[in-house]
Amino acid sequence: MDDTTTPAAAAVPATPFAVTLGEGTDGNVLATLLKQHIEAVVAAEPRKAGAAARIHGRLGIRSTEPVADVTLVFAPGGVTIRGGIEPGVDGTITGPLKLQTETLVAKANPYTAMLRRQLKVRIRLSRPLFTAQAYGFLKVPPSLRPKD
Repeated sequence: MDDTTTPAAAAVPATPFAVTLGEGTDGNVLATLLKQHIEAVVAAEPRKAGAAARIHGRLGIRSTEPVADVTLVFAPGGVTIRGGIEPGVDGTITGPLKLQTETLVAKANPYTAMLRRQLKVRIRLSRPLFTAQAYGFLKVPPSLRPKD
């Protein structure tokens, strides 16, 4: 058995995965943080690049504290981060940046935050699973989570 047939080699995508900042991201701290976050997640768990390539659509993320909006555009070659929430996105996540960060590193429960109305998740009825798929991609792998 050669190295190309091992499960680890199969997990790495054949095409490079790019995270790019698009229009309207100059000075947008949320866009910069998300770019760094996505690059770190994909570097720590290369399988996530393949998962992201299967997600097609646009996710709007709105931070209420500090106020900032971005749209993540998932395409086969990677993710583009654009400033503002574009019309017709497939889903949105709205809440304080600190809470959104805590849910991604498993320090806060997103379902509890939604019940307390601290975090709002909107879906498009024609794409009910898109937001959950995109959130699953953004979640920090256990190897990167802070130790308590």
